[in-house]
Amino acid sequence: MAQVLLTRVDLSDRRRFLNARNTLDALLRQKVIPIINENDTVATEEIRFGDNDNLSAQVANLVEADQLILLTDQVGLYTSDPRP
Repeated sequence: MAQVLLTRVDLSDRRRFLNARNTLDALLRQKVIPIINENDTVATEEIRFGDNDNLSAQVANLVEADQLILLTDQVGLYTSDPRP
């Protein structure tokens, strides 16, 4: 396993996007499981993802994943957005 820390800027800047993609591709080719987290130590309010679902969707796009499966600790199964 390897921890990868990302911010929104890492995925919006072309050079940093490519660097992140190359890093993740290299880890996956070596059968290393990347554990991806938002880099809170350098992220400011303006560049924070704000939630792990958004970050995971961006990373799925980054590595051209076939699927993104979101797990939650929320009780129940909803057929639509439960928020008013």
